[in-house]
Amino acid sequence: MVEQRNRRSGGRFYGFRVNCEQVPMLPAWAVRCVWDDPRKIHYLLVWKSRRDDEIKEAVRVTRIVSQTNLPEAESVEVKRTEGSAVWIYLAWRHLPRNGGRNLLLQCRSCGRACRALYGAKVGDDGRFYVVRRADWECRTCAMLRYSSEGGALLIRSRGLISRLFGMGRAARPEPWYPLVFSSLDQAAEAGFI
Repeated sequence: MVEQRNRRSGGRFYGFRVNCEQVPMLPAWAVRCVWDDPRKIHYLLVWKSRRDDEIKEAVRVTRIVSQTNLPEAESVEVKRTEGSAVWIYLAWRHLPRNGGRNLLLQCRSCGRACRALYGAKVGDDGRFYVVRRADWECRTCAMLRYSSEGGALLIRSRGLISRLFGMGRAARPEPWYPLVFSSLDQAAEAGFI
């Protein structure tokens, strides 16, 4: 297991880490698109690499229609391309004004309601820590960290450049959101099929 309290003297994290901005994220807003669609069809979610536009992950998300009226039975099925499928239960939270409600996704490991679940986690192969596929867990259960965790995001350069320009702040990395397609025709027009 990864030690959770590995810190350097300056407070920054020390050791193997995987940033949550570098793994596929299943956000609640994408699942809400599937849930609110009256056609009750499959949606295709695709994660492309930021460097070379290669497809790194693709899943099919389907609304599960329950035969009961129990609110805890509301769920979606997330199926990967190799055939593995998991059910993700939905958690609705009422908003304080105007009777609105917010959708959260329930983590399969701890049962906590989250705004997003992640498709990779930190694993151990006996000698080294590695990144492994996960069954869509929360950030805590997947042992992921934020890139800015433990200190500010700084650009540190050495030599003449640092003396001329000093240090600056780096932009916060964007989360790895999926591209959402409601039909295969849309995916084909975008060049994914």
